[in-house]
Parts: sequence; C-alpha cells; structure tokens
Amino acid sequence: MSSLALMRWLESAPARYDAGMRLLTLGRVEALHRDAAAVVEAGARVLEIGCGTGALTERLVTRGGRVTALDQNPDMLERARGRLAGTAGSVEWLESTASEIDALPEAAFDAVVASLSLSEMSSGERAFVLDQARNRLRPGGALVIADEVRPRGWRRGVHAVLRAPQALLGWLLAGSVSRPIADLPGEIRKADLQLVSERRYLLGSLALVVARTPS
Repeated sequence: MSSLALMRWLESAPARYDAGMRLLTLGRVEALHRDAAAVVEAGARVLEIGCGTGALTERLVTRGGRVTALDQNPDMLERARGRLAGTAGSVEWLESTASEIDALPEAAFDAVVASLSLSEMSSGERAFVLDQARNRLRPGGALVIADEVRPRGWRRGVHAVLRAPQALLGWLLAGSVSRPIADLPGEIRKADLQLVSERRYLLGSLALVVARTPS
C-alpha cells in the first residue's frame, strides 16, 4: 500500500490515480471495492466519504444505490462526475472534507462507506469522523470501511520490508509517510458501533471492516 506522500502524488493527477492504486495494491483495490459494494444493500441511500475518482461510487450506483459522494479534491470530483456522467440523479456530488459531514442530516443514510481515506487522518480526526458517521446512519445502518491497516503477527515484518521502498520514496517526495491504522475495529467500537466482520487482503495490510448501528 502507498505512503501518504504517494497518495497525495496520485491525487494530484486523477488520470493516473486508478492505475496507480491498482499497481500499489497489486490489484487488491479492485477486490476491496467489489467486496465493499457487495456489503451495501441494493438500492440503499449511501454516504461515501472520500470518493476519489468514483471507482467505488460506480459499483454502488450499479447496485441501485443513491449516493451522496464527497471529496475535498475538486479535480478528483470532476473525474468522478465524468466517470458517472450517464447516471444523472443517482449521485449527489459534494466538494467537502470528511470532517464536514456533521452538516448532513442525521439518520439519513442506510450506509456510510469510506475507502482508503481514514488512514490519511490523525487518530483524533478519525474519532470525530466515525462519531459523525454513526450519527448519519439510520438505526441498523451499515458502516463499511476499506483501508490500510497494520498487519498482525509475522505478516507485519514481511509487509514492513515490502513497503520500505514506497515509504522511502514517500519521504523523498514529501518528507513524510503514512501510518497504517493500528486498530481499526477498536476505533470503530469506540464510536459505539457494533462490529460485524473484518476481512484482510495483501498480507493483512488492507482491511474491509463492517459495523452497524443498534437497530
């Protein structure tokens, strides 16, 4: 998985973002998006945090979802709009940061989805966003998070070795590297959400975590 600097570099040129993410995740991003969309009920009202170029948005719309998709990068949003140009009425596009979802109506969504966006936040920012995501969900609604996480056990060392060249490049490009989320299920539980499942990919460095609000 990429460092934060590499993510920023890819986001600066949306035309190369999808290809770059496929390369950096050895193609696992496709499975991650496919499985995340499959969790969401067909026809659901969905809030997508950090929609990027609309790869996951497209899958959600294909399942009949009515999506409110937000991203703070206007160039990414423009590419996402172009990608879904033939689905007028299915998506509401918002140029907004994740921390601004508190302006959206409470209990208005069947699902809140975020792909590869929470790991770009500080722990405090994630806590706020998860708390506000819970408030946006209807009773029994689903939170679906797909993101970079810290591998468990022996996989952690192997992943660290494989990730080292990317981390070095990230440091050279921007003087910083990302930190995979250490305990995503734990952070979700702290937001008073009930963990349903966790699935791992790519030596345990990517996770799909599903939780629900109490019915």
